[in-house]
Amino acid sequence: MLDSGLADRVCLVTGAASGIGLATARILAGEGARLVVWDRDGAALEAEDFGAETDRAVVDVADREAVRAAIAAPVASHGGGDALVHCAGIYTTEPVSEVTEEGWDEVISVNLRGAFNVCQAAAAPMQEAGDGRIVLFGSFAARTGGLRASAPYAASKGGVAGLTKHLAQWGGPLGIRVNCIHPGFIQTPMNAILSDQAKQDAVNATPLRRLADPPECAAMAVVLASDLASFVHGVELDVNGGMYLA
Repeated sequence: MLDSGLADRVCLVTGAASGIGLATARILAGEGARLVVWDRDGAALEAEDFGAETDRAVVDVADREAVRAAIAAPVASHGGGDALVHCAGIYTTEPVSEVTEEGWDEVISVNLRGAFNVCQAAAAPMQEAGDGRIVLFGSFAARTGGLRASAPYAASKGGVAGLTKHLAQWGGPLGIRVNCIHPGFIQTPMNAILSDQAKQDAVNATPLRRLADPPECAAMAVVLASDLASFVHGVELDVNGGMYLA
């Protein structure tokens, strides 16, 4: 039997009210982790029963001060967090000609600045402890520019890939492992804005000829956050059914 080593570990999951974040939190709870879950949607977050000891907070990851304030609670209660799985993000699909300055700024703020805000705050107690695991979420769009994704979305997720490399270079000598997952088309509320034809196009472009369910992607995030991936560092893992072959 493989031991994930996650029992009693403090694991922070952002975007935990739906989609991959929710699936990740549920799997971590099943592994015996002590959960800290964040989302902008407080009502949805409260509605979920994670089946484990859970600290919940409504946090906008684009707000640096809000992130710093929210991280203070697990630091005070548990001395920090052993693992961070950062799933929070937004998805847009407008063509280049329709991207507004406000739209660009929002996507970059949430997806890229938000990723840095959370990593910076969560890494501080990890650095002090000399141990930690960070899992970020990029996208198929970061690899290819995307099939339906907007320019700001593709750019933001490409930035997350670069951030992963930087944090891995910085964190490795400090005992902090950092990896990134690039999902393909996952059946989440985030993708609800896509038309049926767009989803079928995605299926047709995927060698496995289907979309994935959130747990199929979340399981990989849990592995990267666990002892099972103790020598996996600085990796960009594609979870897309073969749509992108590195």
